[in-house]
Amino acid sequence: MPQHPIEHFYFSIPPITRTYLTLSVILSSLVSFSLFSPFQLYLNYNLVFQKAECWRFFTCFLFFDKFGLNFIFHIYFLYFYCRRLEEHSFHNKHADFLVMILFACTMMLLIAPLLNLPFLSHSLIVMILYVWSRRNPTEQLRLYGLFLIPASYLPYILLGISILMGNGIWVDILGMLVGHMYYFLNDVIPQTFGIGQPLTAPKFLRKVFREYRDDEIIETRDQLQPTHEDRPIGGGLVVDDEDEDDENAWNIEHNED
Repeated sequence: MPQHPIEHFYFSIPPITRTYLTLSVILSSLVSFSLFSPFQLYLNYNLVFQKAECWRFFTCFLFFDKFGLNFIFHIYFLYFYCRRLEEHSFHNKHADFLVMILFACTMMLLIAPLLNLPFLSHSLIVMILYVWSRRNPTEQLRLYGLFLIPASYLPYILLGISILMGNGIWVDILGMLVGHMYYFLNDVIPQTFGIGQPLTAPKFLRKVFREYRDDEIIETRDQLQPTHEDRPIGGGLVVDDEDEDDENAWNIEHNED
């Protein structure tokens, strides 16, 4: 049965990006229809530890705004740059991409109280955009469909736009800072010292996404190799050494007779 075009488009989005988009749209819908209030979603450590409102650790990354231009702006950047990063730099490495997101969220949750930031969704988008721009520095793109700029300049241009519009700059700076931390740890240090990337997914998480590295594939193949005792003989019969010795002894005795 052929898929509906909308269904095909939805499931063509990589899994991490698709999940993030879906949860953000659902949460913004609930707030737009007054089923939830932003005051129930923002990051507040006092409410988390005193009233066990642990969902705030997640909702502060998922809520952008009510339906409007600001919401569309963030959803566009989330869809475009998060998807491209997951499809290209993290092709067949969805588990590693999830580790990057978890690393970014952890760092932002630790730093946010120092900057008094109630929502971190914009910072996470800036972090994703920063990593994408560092891994694609020579790519050319059009800002708002008008100006052609190198990808490496995009985070700084958006920071400048935030300053000109009178918005707070710390959300952008936090995203760029955490993005540079990830880029430095996982890209610069391994290339400089010839070591493995420290921020990679553990084996159990790769199994969830059915992703295997080359050494794990080789190990699996070695485990599937037939042992000496179970090697095929003749027309596909499987015998062990004891059966073969008994057969040889019988043949010797038969020839003597």
